[in-house]
Amino acid sequence: MLSNSFSQFLFKFLTGFFSIVFAFMAIPFSTGKEPPEAPEDFTPVIRFAITSDVHLNGEPDQPAAIRLGELFRDTYAYAEGEKYDKLDAVIVAGDFATRGRDEEYELFNSIVDENIREGTELICVLGNHEFINYRDYDASITYDHYKEFIHEDVDRHLVINGYHFIACSYAEDGKTFDAKKDWLKENLDEATKENPDKPVFVIQHPHPFGTVYGSVNWGDFTLRTVYEKYPQIFDFSGHSHYCAADPRVIWQGAFTAVGTGSLSAFMGNLNYIEGDEDAPGESGGFWICEADAEGNVRLKLYDIVSHRFFEKTDYYLTDITKKSKHLYTWSNLKSLDTAPIFPDGARISAQKDDEGNTLLTFPNADCRWNTEDYKITVKSENTEAFADTVISNYVRADLTEMSVNIGNIAPGEYTVSITPVSPYAKEGKALKGNITVE
Repeated sequence: MLSNSFSQFLFKFLTGFFSIVFAFMAIPFSTGKEPPEAPEDFTPVIRFAITSDVHLNGEPDQPAAIRLGELFRDTYAYAEGEKYDKLDAVIVAGDFATRGRDEEYELFNSIVDENIREGTELICVLGNHEFINYRDYDASITYDHYKEFIHEDVDRHLVINGYHFIACSYAEDGKTFDAKKDWLKENLDEATKENPDKPVFVIQHPHPFGTVYGSVNWGDFTLRTVYEKYPQIFDFSGHSHYCAADPRVIWQGAFTAVGTGSLSAFMGNLNYIEGDEDAPGESGGFWICEADAEGNVRLKLYDIVSHRFFEKTDYYLTDITKKSKHLYTWSNLKSLDTAPIFPDGARISAQKDDEGNTLLTFPNADCRWNTEDYKITVKSENTEAFADTVISNYVRADLTEMSVNIGNIAPGEYTVSITPVSPYAKEGKALKGNITVE
């Protein structure tokens, strides 16, 4: 495990490094341009919900199983309140199962059958977890298993309301996409030739390398080399579980890419390289994606735990097929980022839990996007009792304050310093205070 100070150094260094690399990859090198908001008269002609990494274990009372059913019910309820009231598809970008066992498939099918309505297409791909049960002796069995239970080919190309969807699973080894390059190119050529000025929705489990948050250590190189030639691609991927409320999960360069996060638990990484961990507490979500007749796309992130939308994660994308007009580039989003600020009158409080641990409570700091983490130091005179960087509660749409367990520290007087950090490594002014531990 890296030290807290070195972890933060890596975060800042790599953020700067990616800024330079992505600036040269972006066309043009524009910064400081606010993406547009969806107009009031935005009228979809298609709507779909997309998630990944459900990780069903076969138990109906598993939280992820309950959430999968709620995804259908909540999205139908949302659609019914809109002028365009249809849910045209529900998409799961892999890892709907934990190991690929029969009982996991059976549970997935039972949840879908119980909740899906006529007119909604189910689109799935195989993630790496569907292969786990068979990888040690013959991973290719997963293909037969998938076809038996899902009743579809492992790779699909379909058209819904004039929009092309291309869903590509891992090759039979459950690890690579080299064997899928020709199939992808053939279907991408067909889709982009028919609709060169509209986005083509592409789904696979891992991120294309070097695109969205999580793609550095959870990405696939092969996909990136194929997709670079198709600016029409609007790609969705999972695998990393990285928090979808983070602005880095949306990326535009040679094409457009979006990370789905996870329905079971959002994850974060405090330095890109090391430190993957689930965010504290319950979290999870999915995207509702809508597109109009002209090819404009709206993305809204839904918190499946608190059953509401994330206010700051409502994206509207225009001119998607024109690289020169992309506004969701790394460089542009980073330039719009601001240092987090604690609200006026913010204070730090402390109390013991039932196990004798001390909990620090303080209000959320706010910035252009959302605070990504907090650097916390707790000292007694010159002795450091606690020092760590913790993921913020931006994984939830309903939480307005942080509660951080700093362990069973000795009774006494302590000084506390909390520095908020934005997703693009901008540090805000530290919140400082004194606490008494009984």
